[in-house]
Amino acid sequence: MPFHRRHLGRRYGPYRFEVGRESILDFVAAIDGGVPGRLFWGSGSGSRATGGEAAPAENPPPLAAPPAYAAVFAMQPFATACADQELGLNILRLVHGEQAFDFLEPVRSGDVLVTTGEITRVQERGNLDLLEVTTETVNQHSRLVVRGVWTAIVRN
Repeated sequence: MPFHRRHLGRRYGPYRFEVGRESILDFVAAIDGGVPGRLFWGSGSGSRATGGEAAPAENPPPLAAPPAYAAVFAMQPFATACADQELGLNILRLVHGEQAFDFLEPVRSGDVLVTTGEITRVQERGNLDLLEVTTETVNQHSRLVVRGVWTAIVRN
């Protein structure tokens, strides 16, 4: 069943996300095929389980997140739209088609981000329906850090 155009402009959010150092390290390990780094830090032991290296400083400097980390915090409006019962999507026929980001500010550990999203395109192509959600994420300084465009494809 095709989407109804009345859903165009439907908004989702705001969703708040606190960027943690461990979250960034886990993400980097996951996309690099490694084991999450935080698993190796002892609880106050002062050494790592991997070879006695010093534990991190008590207040380490902010860690910059890689660009792809935006998928961790910016996807929530898209996921919520795909699960929105009012849209009537059959999630068993849904695939994540693509995503694109515009990076406007660096994201660092300690940042507090707020993401909102809006349905910006509803289109029927043959036996496929396309749903596009555009997201915007601002940091604690109200500066736009990432704009994302997410596309879902649903066989009807």
